[in-house]
Amino acid sequence: MKAIIVDFDGDYLIVANSRGDFKRIYNNYSGCQIGDEITIKDNRALLFGKMLSSKKVLALAACVLFMIMTSYGIYGYINPITYVTVDINPSVEFSLNRYDLVRDVRGLNEEGKNIIGDGRKYKNLRLDQALNLLLSSAVKADYLNKDTNTVMLTVSNVKDSISSDKKNQLQEIAKTQLAKIIEEEEKNTSSSKQQKSEEFTTESLDAQDTDKRDFKIIVKNTTYEKHQEAKKIGISQGKLVLYEKLKKVKPNAVLNHVKEASVGEILNEIEAVKPELKDKSKARPNANSDNKKQQKNEDKKQQLKDIKQLEKHMEEQLKNIQKENKNQLKGKIKDTKEHLKKAIKDTKKDLSKEIKKELKDKIGNTDKFRQNKNNRFEKNNKKKTHDPDNNFKSNKNNGKNNKNKK
Repeated sequence: MKAIIVDFDGDYLIVANSRGDFKRIYNNYSGCQIGDEITIKDNRALLFGKMLSSKKVLALAACVLFMIMTSYGIYGYINPITYVTVDINPSVEFSLNRYDLVRDVRGLNEEGKNIIGDGRKYKNLRLDQALNLLLSSAVKADYLNKDTNTVMLTVSNVKDSISSDKKNQLQEIAKTQLAKIIEEEEKNTSSSKQQKSEEFTTESLDAQDTDKRDFKIIVKNTTYEKHQEAKKIGISQGKLVLYEKLKKVKPNAVLNHVKEASVGEILNEIEAVKPELKDKSKARPNANSDNKKQQKNEDKKQQLKDIKQLEKHMEEQLKNIQKENKNQLKGKIKDTKEHLKKAIKDTKKDLSKEIKKELKDKIGNTDKFRQNKNNRFEKNNKKKTHDPDNNFKSNKNNGKNNKNKK
């Protein structure tokens, strides 16, 4: 089972395993340090194999509570959340936990791997201690000298909002540690001067004075996304920031060149290109002033042309609107006429239908009246022919009528 060394207790180690349990084991691991990951035997006690007494139950509950309370602390101790890269050439990256202790260190190029070795001496150091150790090693190995004197520190955090605060903190740490290194270097050089004979000329003294260290510190903050991008392409996050700046002024810049060059060389290259761009812009000041005047005149002429074109365009638009209105009115009049014609036709049809219906009804009524009249007449005639009294009366009446006529 894997476990992390938390503390030393004489010949014993206090370790935290992957389940969050704290154990006290005998120290059979030579050269180990706090924070190192080791493999231990898993001797699980059979807690529930026997009947538990009340004291054991309370002890178990206390252990569980302690584990819950300390699990967050163990998680915060183990997991890195801040990444600080140091670029001189070598390039080195420190991974820090939430307590700003170094959890891991890795060389990002051959020089970086050479300067940190196996990296064990950096683990669990505070950031200021780790920086002091790294910069001192860089000075001793002559990676940091009067020619290569630029140190770039770049910080990123899992939470990008914290990166800016870490940047200011890192600036102060770097200044303090470099000042300490310079003081130590000056002490060493002064002690070596006293041991030497005093047969130096003024020229040699002046030459020695110019050998004083004058380091430049650049501190930048970047995003966690940029850190991950740099990790994929095998470069430090600081050099990725420099590469993006160089690409802006020099589009044909190559990534491999940035990987191999020192920070000072890349910065000098960026600064060398900037004046060229400025000189190009200032190459013809008189011609520019004349061109500006001509340009102004041309702009005025163009504005007048544009105004005239706008006026023409507005007139055309008005004409088109008037035509459209006329066409719309004509169309409306046409539509109303057709609508009226249709309405008149429809009313005529309806009237003619009604008149025909009325005529039919009247004709039907007259026919019925005639039919009824004829039927009555026929009935009367039938009665007269069959009744003799009526025939006699009628003959009498006819005789009287004839006499009267005579």
